Amino acid sequence: MDAPELGSLLDVDSESEVSVQRFAAGSQHREPVSLIIDSPTHLLIVVGEDAQVTVEVTVRSTCSMEIIAEENASVTVICVQQTSGSIRQRSSIGAGASIKFQNVTLASEVEHHVQSHLTGRGATSDIDWIFYAKDKDTQDLTARNMFEAAEGGGEITMKGIAEQNAYVRCDGLIDIGLQGGGTDTYLSEDVLMLDDTAKVDAIPGLEIKTNDVKASHSATISKVTPEDLFYFASRGIAEKEARRMYVQGFLGDLTKRIEHTALRESVLEKIIARY
Repeated sequence: MDAPELGSLLDVDSESEVSVQRFAAGSQHREPVSLIIDSPTHLLIVVGEDAQVTVEVTVRSTCSMEIIAEENASVTVICVQQTSGSIRQRSSIGAGASIKFQNVTLASEVEHHVQSHLTGRGATSDIDWIFYAKDKDTQDLTARNMFEAAEGGGEITMKGIAEQNAYVRCDGLIDIGLQGGGTDTYLSEDVLMLDDTAKVDAIPGLEIKTNDVKASHSATISKVTPEDLFYFASRGIAEKEARRMYVQGFLGDLTKRIEHTALRESVLEKIIARY
């Protein structure tokens, strides 16, 4: 297998199957490329200069992903996880290139860590993350944007719901290095608790090692109260239906950022089905 980039961002587990997806320089892929991961896999995605592609990955097992976007490339990675397991995503984004992670976590026992390295001038990295934890689920979610070159950009948006006895750790970080002058970036974490018995740790962080940057973060944890549910009941809406409406409304907002209509509708259906 001719893949010199393999293992440059993440070590390759000897027990994992290796899959390489390479997109030629200048290629334009109008329809998403769909992959299913149903056994331990190390996935390498290389997007050549000026290429544009959307990759949809359905993860049903442990998975490591290396994503390399060369100069002026554009890549969107939609990752949907519905079964327990560990996911690592690491990217390297060249000058003028962009990556958009759109992660959807709907599984019970999850460790999912994303780290995006912006290595070229004018690179951008957006991380949109939808998560939904219920019953006794445990979800450990980490997102990092590492700005290593000038004039970088991009946002981290982590938005999810915890209910019943679920636990979610939502950990986001913006790291702007010494060469990251001119960076403009934002991090937000927004979690809705449907029950007091759920537990959420929202941990936003900033590490800035240079001047002339715009960077900020926020974290919000809100709760649905008995009074909120009583309001619905007074209008003839049962509690179960009211909670479903909260789930659909709160998480549906972020699904609107998925540009491909069929993928967007599929994600929303999976969210509602989990409820």
